[in-house]
Amino acid sequence: MKILALVIACVVGITACSTTEPVDTAAEQLTMDELTKTPGYSWFVAEMQTFTPNATVVSDISTAMSAQTDRKVCIFVKPTCSCRGTQRLFPQVMKTLIEANVDMSRVEVWSMRAETDKHPYQSTITLTDLPAIYVLDKGVVRASVRDNDYTDTNADSLIANAVR
Repeated sequence: MKILALVIACVVGITACSTTEPVDTAAEQLTMDELTKTPGYSWFVAEMQTFTPNATVVSDISTAMSAQTDRKVCIFVKPTCSCRGTQRLFPQVMKTLIEANVDMSRVEVWSMRAETDKHPYQSTITLTDLPAIYVLDKGVVRASVRDNDYTDTNADSLIANAVR
């Protein structure tokens, strides 16, 4: 009987110590500074440095974004993905926006573990793939940049077409 009581006490003690707290599945917004210093984004700076956006396209983006002050770009990305959309398209789009002198307060980057992570645009944007790049005008989705349209060299024209 003492052994049974001891076994029950051990089982109760062990189960009381285990936690089943839910994992936070919310997207985390990152600044440009954090992008360049976050361990999961070590490839980001290298890809930005190798890409040179077309000067005409950069000028078009600058003009379009200056004329539409309520327009912003939202980028949802999974840093652990080694896919070309994450490793190439995303940094090339960022480099293009930086070269166009787009105020980074108008560019939101959301780090996610999965498409199902919670994010502040869930009422208007349903993510099916990462990375996902959306242009919003007054909070409404205006356009998107799709990885399927990316050819390894046209990130600048894709984002230009989306913000125009």
